[in-house]
Amino acid sequence: MKIRIRGNSIRYRLDKTDLELLQNVGKVESITHIGAGTLHFCIRGKDITDPIIKMEQDGVHLLLPLPQLDAWYPPDQVGFELTLPNHDGSELKVLVEKDFKCLTDRDEDDSQSFDNPMAGKNC
Repeated sequence: MKIRIRGNSIRYRLDKTDLELLQNVGKVESITHIGAGTLHFCIRGKDITDPIIKMEQDGVHLLLPLPQLDAWYPPDQVGFELTLPNHDGSELKVLVEKDFKCLTDRDEDDSQSFDNPMAGKNC
């Protein structure tokens, strides 16, 4: 899982392995070790009606309604965007999407990424 944080937004990009874990196990997570601590991101499917994001001691946990995830799994569905309220009255934008292979070589393993729909097209 790739995570990009910018201002009040978090973008999650899941590859084929991540999507399979989310679909079959009900959660996918990424842990980054920083010094003596860790930073943990988790996406979990739950039997809830509305998405929830919460910050805990060492990480960010995104809980998504199972029907929303089920609608996203088909190959033709790229992603979805959420706007979630913060306690201070601000909003957090969350984007969850499938991770496509890069169109240019980035010296990065994208063997589990989804085929890029723009590959082979003249832009």
